[in-house]
Amino acid sequence: MYRALIITDDWRLADTLASSLAGSNVITANTGTSLDALDIALSKGGPDIVVVDLRLVESSDRLIETVREQPGIEDAPIIGILPESALSSLPLPPLDDFVLEPVSLPELTARILTRLIKNGTSDDGNVVKAGKLEVDVDNYKARIGNDTLDLTYTEFELLRFLVTHKGRVFTREALLNRVWGYDYYGGARTVDVHIRRLRSKLGPHQSLIETVRNVGYRFSE
Repeated sequence: MYRALIITDDWRLADTLASSLAGSNVITANTGTSLDALDIALSKGGPDIVVVDLRLVESSDRLIETVREQPGIEDAPIIGILPESALSSLPLPPLDDFVLEPVSLPELTARILTRLIKNGTSDDGNVVKAGKLEVDVDNYKARIGNDTLDLTYTEFELLRFLVTHKGRVFTREALLNRVWGYDYYGGARTVDVHIRRLRSKLGPHQSLIETVRNVGYRFSE
C-alpha cells in the first residue's frame, strides 16, 4: 500500500485525484498549502510521494523546502502542478516531475503511479531483495535463501514497508501511522515489540533493521 500526500487548496481536485488513485493500491491524505497545515500533515508520517499544487502559491520554493526538510521523506518524489506561465522559469526547485494546467487527471494519475512503481520495487517486479532476504510483496511471503519466514500479517507489513524504503529513517510514530494505520491508537512500544520479534525471525540477518538512537528505525542498505 502506497501513501500519497496531496498539497492543494483545490479540494475538488484533491477529491477526484484521491478517487482516481483508490483503485491502484494508493491511499491519500490532503492538506492545504499553508505552512502550518503542511507541518500538521507531515507530522503524521512521511508519504511515498507528494503532489503539490503550485498554481496559486506565493512562495513555491519555501513550500517545497518544507517538504524536503521533513525527516524520513527527503527522497520522496515530488510532482508539481504548474501554471503554464511557469514554463519560462523551468527548471523549478527540486521537482521530480510536473503537469501543467488545465490538469489532466489521467495524466497526473499515470505520472504518480509510474513514480511509485519506480521508487518502490526492485528490477525483479514485486520481489524486493536485500542480500539473501527476498520479500514477495504480492504474495505476502518472505524468505532467506531457501527458508521461508513464518511471519504474522503485521510483521510482514512492517518488513515490507522497511525493505521498500531502504536507508530511510522512520520514527516509531511514523511507523505506527504507515503500518498500523492512522486510526490505530496503540503506543510506540508496539513498534519496539514487533521489531524485536521480526529481528528474532531474521536470525543472523537481524542487523538489516538498524536502530537509529533517539529517532527510530531504518532498513540497512
